[in-house]
Amino acid sequence: MKKKSSNYTWKLGMFVIMGLAAFFITIYFIGKSQNLFGSTFYLKSQFKNVSGLKVGNNVLLSGIDIGTVKDIQFVSDSAVVVGMTIRSEIQQYIKSDAMTSIGSDGLMGDKVVTISPGSASDKMIQDHATIASVEAIEIQDLMSGLKKSVDNAEIITKQLSEFSYKINNGKGALSKVLTDAEFAKSIDKTMTNLETGTDEFVAFTKKLNDKNGTFSKLMTDPSYANSIKKTLSGFEKSAADINVFTASLNNGKGIVSRLFTDETWATSLDSTMINLQTGTKKLNELEEAAKHNFLLRGYFRKQEKAKAKKKAELGKANR
Repeated sequence: MKKKSSNYTWKLGMFVIMGLAAFFITIYFIGKSQNLFGSTFYLKSQFKNVSGLKVGNNVLLSGIDIGTVKDIQFVSDSAVVVGMTIRSEIQQYIKSDAMTSIGSDGLMGDKVVTISPGSASDKMIQDHATIASVEAIEIQDLMSGLKKSVDNAEIITKQLSEFSYKINNGKGALSKVLTDAEFAKSIDKTMTNLETGTDEFVAFTKKLNDKNGTFSKLMTDPSYANSIKKTLSGFEKSAADINVFTASLNNGKGIVSRLFTDETWATSLDSTMINLQTGTKKLNELEEAAKHNFLLRGYFRKQEKAKAKKKAELGKANR
C-alpha cells in the first residue's frame, strides 16, 4: 500500500513540475513577444483607418519585429491613435521624421504596423513622440481596382473581337484598305499623284533658285525692279486721278456730278424724257393718221410693197 502511495506522489509531483515549467515557459514567450520583461519606450501614430489592427499585433522596422501595439483609441470619427511599445535598443534607429503605415503579415496574415526609419541626418525620436502616418492601400481597394481592370479588359477584348470581325467581313475603311483591290489601287494612284506633285514642287523650287529665272530676276535684276516700280507708279497715278474725279463728283461740279447730286437737274431731266416720250407717241399717231388719208395712201402702199419685195429678195438670198 505504501509503494502505491509513493508512486502516486511521485507521478503527481512530476506532473506539477512539468505543468509549472510549461506555465513559466509560456509566460516567458508571451512576455517576450509583448515586451513585458525588457526596457521599452512608447510611440503614437494617428490613422484615419486602422484596417482591422488589434492590440497585441506586431510592430515592424525594416521587416524585423521590434514591438507590439499597446492600445488603440478613437480621437474623432475620422481619426484613430495607435500606441506602440518598442524595445529601447531600437530607439536609436528610429528618427524624428520616421513614418508609419498599416500592412499585413503576408497576403492573408494579421495586420502589423510598419515603421520606416527616417533620414539618418535627423535626430533620434523621443519617448512618447507622435510619428506621422501614411495611409496604406487596402486589399479591398486593390481587389476593386483589379475588378475594374478585368472589366475594362473584357470590354477591350470584345471591341477587338468586333473590330477583327468587321475587318474580316469587309466592313469599314480599314477593311477596304486591307482587302479591297480597287481601294488599294485608288490609294496607289493618290500616292503616285502625291509623288508627282512633290516632284513638280521640287522643280518649281529649282526654277525659283535659278539665277536666270524670272523670280531670281525679280529679286536681283534692277531693270525688273524699275519696271515694277514704274507699273506701281502708274497704278498710283491712276488711283490719284480716280480720287480727283470722285472728289469733283462729290463737290457738285460738272454735268455728271449734277446728274448724281442735283435733284432739280434730275427732275428737269425726267420732265424732258417724259416730253420726248409724249412727242414720239404723237408722231406715231400722226403717221398712222397719214396712212389713212386718201392723198397719202398710195405713197404708203408703195413703201410697204417695196419693203415686202426687199424682204423676199433677202429670203431667197439666204436660201
